[in-house]
Formats: sequence, structure tokens, C-alpha cells
Amino acid sequence: MSDPIAPHSAPISAYMSVHEATNLAYVRYFGRIDNATKAIFKCLDSRSFTLDYYLPDDSQTHQVSIPFKTPLQKREDIRPELEAMAKEAEEALGLVTKPSSLAGPPPIMAIAKAIVASTDVYTPPQPQVPLNSFYWPNRRPMFTVGVGMSVLTLLACASDGYLQRQFPALVLQLRNKLGPTLIYNIWKFFAAVHLAEGSYTLVTCIRRGWYSPVNTAKWTLSSLIFGVGSLKQLKKHAYDVAGVKRTD
Repeated sequence: MSDPIAPHSAPISAYMSVHEATNLAYVRYFGRIDNATKAIFKCLDSRSFTLDYYLPDDSQTHQVSIPFKTPLQKREDIRPELEAMAKEAEEALGLVTKPSSLAGPPPIMAIAKAIVASTDVYTPPQPQVPLNSFYWPNRRPMFTVGVGMSVLTLLACASDGYLQRQFPALVLQLRNKLGPTLIYNIWKFFAAVHLAEGSYTLVTCIRRGWYSPVNTAKWTLSSLIFGVGSLKQLKKHAYDVAGVKRTD
């Protein structure tokens, strides 16, 4: 059976890489490497996490694997376990590391690195579904977003004459009541969001390396048009490939 935590290793490791003092505490306390000078969080699975570390006057990278007390079962188990272990290590070593502690609001840099790393590929040895697949968004969000963006585009971009000729007078009255400038600015905002979602999808598809050019184009266009509904399906495909049961 596929490891339930390994698919989340890349974004979690990227997030943890910002917490330098905490990583060093992990190595010194749980790894029993008292003279380590620097540590970098590399990866994790359900049973352990791995860090690279450096020793004084030694440019060579060393590595240590630290087991969890109990194997993790789902993604939601990761943060509480890492927080508890960080607190135990920091208190045992007598460290005051509030800026690097996992408790409290997450650092913006950590979030940014995690988002970028979330496009990294995890391909299990035995994929549970075909890698080169495409999932349409669910019908309800597909219909809602499609109609909503179509109406908004029409109100923002169509001329008064076109609206008068093609639609009931109520449509033009609605645009004039809301204000053409306001409608256009709202349309630009949502267009930018969908463009960002399409760009993210394209990068994700390329970095996964699973999809043919046709399916890459289908995923990208789907996210450009349907937004979050398509991104959820892209995430679902990754879970299906890894055989991980979704909890969201």
C-alpha cells in the first residue's frame, strides 16, 4: 500500500526549510549530533523525516533520519507531530527560538516555498490510476463558474449597442446601474485569478511529467476557464495516483 505521507513531502519539506533553528534542534536532540552547526529538512514519509546537516570545519553534507514515535496516518498528523517534537527538542536543549518555532502564524517565506514546491512530482512505484489522465470538474462548479464568467465578460466587454440588439433592456440597465468601470475592474480581477490558476496548472503538469501534450493543454485550459473546480480535480488525480484517500 502507498505511503500516505510521502506525496506531501515536497511542500512540507520546503515549508520546514525556513525553520533553521528548529531543524538544528531536531538534529542535535533526536539525532544526537551535538556538534551540528546547520541542518536542512529534506523529506519525510509516514515513519520518519530526514535532514541534511553540517559539522564544524567540514563542508561535507551528512544525513540523519529521525523516526516518528508513531507512524503518521494522514496529512493532518504532520504539523502537530513536528510541533510537538520541535517543542521537546528546543526545551531539552534550553533553546529560546521563538522566531523559528513551528507554533504561531506561519512565515510568509515558508508559505511561498511550500506553494512552489507543491508542483513537485511524486510518482509512486505502482500508480493506482493511469498517470496520463484528465478529469473534468464536477458539473455544478463547472456550470456555475462557466456561466458566471461568461456573464461577467459580456457585461464588462460588450458595447451598449450589442447589448441593446441581442438582449433585453434589463441587461443594459443592470450594467449602467452597477457602473461599467466597476464591472470591468471586477472582470479584470477574476481574469487575473484564472490566468494565475492556468499558469500554476501548466507548471504542475510539466513538473509531474505524467501528461501528454494534449492532456497538459486540457488541464491548463480547464483551469483557465473553470478555476478552482479544475484545480481540485488536478489535486484529486495526484491523490488517486498515490492511492491516498482524500480528507478535504
